[in-house]
Order: sequence, then C-alpha cells, then structure tokens
Amino acid sequence: MKDRFAKYFDAVRAALPNPAVDRGGVILIAVLWICALIMWFALQISAEARFQGDDRIQAIRKSQALYLATGGCYEALARMGEPAPLNVDEPLDKNWQPDGKPRVVQYDTGRAVVIIEPEERKVNVNRVGQPQLKEILERAGAEEGMADRLTDLIMDFVDQDDTPRLLGGEKPYYKSLGLNYGPLNGQLTSLDQLLLIPGMTQKLFYGYGSVGDDTTGDAYKDLLIPSKNSLFSMLTIHGSNVRLLPTEDVETAARQLSWRLGGIYRIISFGMSSNGPPSVGIWLTVRFSPQEKSSYKILSRKVL
Repeated sequence: MKDRFAKYFDAVRAALPNPAVDRGGVILIAVLWICALIMWFALQISAEARFQGDDRIQAIRKSQALYLATGGCYEALARMGEPAPLNVDEPLDKNWQPDGKPRVVQYDTGRAVVIIEPEERKVNVNRVGQPQLKEILERAGAEEGMADRLTDLIMDFVDQDDTPRLLGGEKPYYKSLGLNYGPLNGQLTSLDQLLLIPGMTQKLFYGYGSVGDDTTGDAYKDLLIPSKNSLFSMLTIHGSNVRLLPTEDVETAARQLSWRLGGIYRIISFGMSSNGPPSVGIWLTVRFSPQEKSSYKILSRKVL
C-alpha cells in the first residue's frame, strides 16, 4: 500500500510544473525589474544633480560678472574729468571721454566693457513733442501703426490729464487690460518706467545688439549691450533736449565730446566672467561735480 501511494505521488509530481524552475524564473524577472528601477532612479538623481550643478555654475558666473561690471563702473568714475587726447589715434583704453565708445577693462577673472555718454545729447521723454517721439520710436524699430499707438500711450502716461488721445489710454484702458496700475500722470523718474506701458517690449526698449562697428571682437561676445537705435540709448529723463540728432551727425558729435563741469552722464558697464556667460550690466547716472569730495554724485543705479 505504501509503495502504491509513493508511485501515485511521484506520478502527480511529474505531471505538475517544476516549482524550482518557476520560482527561479519569477526571481529572475523580479531582479531585472528591480535593476531597471534602480537605474531609472539613478538617472533621475543624476539629471537632477546635473541641473542643480548647472544652476550653481550659472549663479557663480553671474556673481563674478556683477563684480566685474562693478569694477568697470569704478574705473569709469576714476577716469571722469580726463582731458581730451591730443592725438586722435590714441587707443580708447588710454583716455576716457564720454563719447559713447566702448572701452574694455581686462581682469584676471574676466572683463568689463564700459560705455559713457552725456545725458544732455539724448531726448528728454518728459518734454519731447509728439512728432519727435514718433520719429524716435520708428528709428527704434516700431512699425508706423505701432509707433503711432505707442506715441499716444507714452504721451498719456506722462501728461497730467485724464483725457486719452486717439490711440492712447488712461486709467480705464489699463483696467480693461487687467492691470493693477494706471498711467503715471506725471514725469518719469526712471527711464525704464516706459516698460510699464502696454505694447512696450524689452526688444524695442533695449534693442540688444552691437553698439557699433567697433564691437566686433571677442571682448564683446555674448554681451547684451543695448543698441544705439534703442529707446534706452536715445531717451533720457534729464536735460532739456527734445530733438534727436540725425544719424549721420551722431558720430561727428561724439568725437567733439569732453567732460563738462556739472554735466550728467550715463555709465553702463557690462561684466563677463572668463568662464563664460551670463553677462551682467550696471547702469549708473552720474553728475560730474569736481567740487564734491569724490568728484561725482551718483543720481541713480540699476542692475540690467
């Protein structure tokens, strides 16, 4: 009887799948899934670490660029009041004048490109008339229809009344756009307040690009320098000038510029780390005042 049960048990076991083989297959599949999950987690962690590392590198380079731009500002402030060069062929970095030409200051960790211009040669946006403002907007790249609209919007932004021009807008217009502010209805206290006006773009305001034919070298690579035909470069909130110089006269006028006692000047300094971008710009508005202890007075400053 015992042998009969043993034979029966052996026959049933032979008919069933091999549990050892099935168990091994399941274990193999589980191990493969676990390995795949571990690899996926490792890739995610690696990507996250790489992104965080890139962010840290960018932050470090940006900090370096800021200090380099600051160094360029101090260099410009120290050079204020230098006499005009006797030799017209003298290198720019040997004599600093407020002629709008870029000067390069080299440091061990990078460079700064510095531009100095007199505010009095720019057009005061608080005083300019409608035809002149439209001309400036068109020179900055605005198409005729957009130039007409932005002209009216800017005029409404700075005037003190609440009557909108044909293409302009007062408080109800800003409210209809869902904006939580309205026109200033007074003189601008900072030129970049123009960016609050509906339709005004960074490209139109700064017009990033080359500042001239003399900015084609590696020293200017990757620097976001406002172009000469940008609102940033053509307008100001200082002085009494309301007429833009013709394009062909700008270069001639620049060669005749020198430091003027009590004059207000714009210093823009762009720093770039030798390790690469991003660049950082600093915008100073300064009054040249030799009677002051430091020979100048900073009227405004802004990081671009």
